[in-house]
Amino acid sequence: MTVALLVVGNEILDGSTTDTNSSWVCRQIAGRGAGVVRTAVVPDDPREIAQGLDFLLQAGPKLIVTLGGLGPTRDDLTVEAVASYFGIETTEHADAVRIVNERYAALAAKGRVADATSPAALRARAKMTRLPEGGIALDNQVGAAPGVWLDVREDLAILNLPGVPSELKYIVLNEAGTHLERVLGVGYFRSATIVTSTNDESELSGALVAFDRKYDDPTVYLKSRAKRFGKDVRMQVTISVRGSGLDDVTDRLTAAIENFRTELSDESIEVQSVTFDD
Repeated sequence: MTVALLVVGNEILDGSTTDTNSSWVCRQIAGRGAGVVRTAVVPDDPREIAQGLDFLLQAGPKLIVTLGGLGPTRDDLTVEAVASYFGIETTEHADAVRIVNERYAALAAKGRVADATSPAALRARAKMTRLPEGGIALDNQVGAAPGVWLDVREDLAILNLPGVPSELKYIVLNEAGTHLERVLGVGYFRSATIVTSTNDESELSGALVAFDRKYDDPTVYLKSRAKRFGKDVRMQVTISVRGSGLDDVTDRLTAAIENFRTELSDESIEVQSVTFDD
């Protein structure tokens, strides 16, 4: 199952904010046995968002996840831009109204925001209640802007997530699970980090090529992780496996590690340690 990510935000492109959301979402997708095949980063501009969608759709994803641009301000344009791209009208959504009203009431009760009385503030909050027709509002108990799930057609769904990392994580972990399972299915991802005895990445080349020849399988991925040169450096390699069953994934990962150990031994390189990643 293929997934694509669209990161939206001028702050990402000008370097004032570091995008940590993409790597986190990629791990969540991989953990379900699916794979992110393409990402794009675009500014807060409907035309750029449309061009980003054009680019992502060329890869044929079944799910596009957008990150950022769901808030109340003038530059939060993602939901409207995505709906417009697919020719879908946005309307006031009852569940979104409830979510936004309840969140602002709770925040006001804690003194974290003031009760809005100005027309501008009320319009800004109401903006977050407009969802594409047929969209599903996903509760956001960390911030205020709801996430949005939209089944565009039978073979394509859209998940709109806010850009604030804590809000994004809450929605993915607590609200989007049933939708992700329906589209992506249930899958598993496991990886391990291997520390070798060599400090020269080029010496790993032969073992990497030999491993790839044996594992003509896109669900098994081997990657060297060189970071710097030095006498004390030991080259690290990661092996990851994805699949539909946890036991099968674990067994295949163990087998892949042993196969790579053999290829390293043929190159007179030892395995110093193997760490299974969470």
